[in-house]
Amino acid sequence: MRRTIDINGDIIEYELTRKRVRNLNLRIRHDGTVTVSAPTRVTLSEIDSFLKEKSDFLLKALDKVNERITRAARPVTYSDEEPVNVFGERCTIVVVPSRKNKVEFLYPYVYLYVKDPDDIKVRQRTYEKWKRERIRADILEMCEYYYPKFEARGVDYPKDIKFRAMSSKWGCCRPGEGTLTFNYNLFEVPKECTAYVVVHEFAHFLEANHSQRFYREVERVMPDYKQRRKLLNEY
Repeated sequence: MRRTIDINGDIIEYELTRKRVRNLNLRIRHDGTVTVSAPTRVTLSEIDSFLKEKSDFLLKALDKVNERITRAARPVTYSDEEPVNVFGERCTIVVVPSRKNKVEFLYPYVYLYVKDPDDIKVRQRTYEKWKRERIRADILEMCEYYYPKFEARGVDYPKDIKFRAMSSKWGCCRPGEGTLTFNYNLFEVPKECTAYVVVHEFAHFLEANHSQRFYREVERVMPDYKQRRKLLNEY
């Protein structure tokens, strides 16, 4: 059941689910949607009162989610004046008619040169090809830079370094296969965060879990990893 509530002039929509639970539970999902689970005995007015009691927490949490979503802008239509993130910086797409499909990046603008400016698929393919080439080059360079730190610990260079779009991970290490996989969307976060992901995944060749020993290996190479991880979590 979907309901709305007025909290200090802000209209908040939430999804109400009746469950066999003892208490009211409030949850804010990653995409900013609000959910409430409630026992069958609790009335709607009691649920609204509960949300108003939690108003400070609720509004602050929604502001934080919206800030993160804004910070992690990703193109939808690849249109003129659409905001995008490039290495953690808010930029703007400028679509330019051209005889050749290509991209030029002159901060804070991403110039999207395309043969047919009205063709969304052409705009998308051109942008995504450029994005993927840029982040691949950066990550491969970072792998070369940080590898000697792990080579000294007896780690072999990865047999394969892969790239793909992932919805829940920035990277993945398979020690048994000797492979690393990185998320193309690292293109949208600051480079110091991408470097942390590279070190994090290399460290899994030494420790396959997230134990204290694992993070000691990360810290050995990157003493400020906690600050970088915190910044990455904002995206």
